[in-house]
Amino acid sequence: MTNTIARLEVLNPVAEVRPKAATPARRLDSLSGKKIGLWWNTKSHGDIALSAAAEAIERRFENVAFVRFTRQLDRQPGPYDLVKKSGCDAVIGTTGD
Repeated sequence: MTNTIARLEVLNPVAEVRPKAATPARRLDSLSGKKIGLWWNTKSHGDIALSAAAEAIERRFENVAFVRFTRQLDRQPGPYDLVKKSGCDAVIGTTGD
């Protein structure tokens, strides 16, 4: 009978975070008369949050138009091309788990 010594190496499963620099979007002076994209990635209740945001914006600003976008981030890239083609002045997005 041979004694075998097992060797176990423990590794840290947490990936190193490498932050990326990003430039924030230009802030609009007002939402009045603007076209606002409402982007939902189909996570639970994100559509409800977007509807509530749209209602709050409509109460506060005049002549606001909304365009809805739906796309899952985990399966496809975000709808950036759609947003560009839509002519939206700003986009509100929701995600959640």
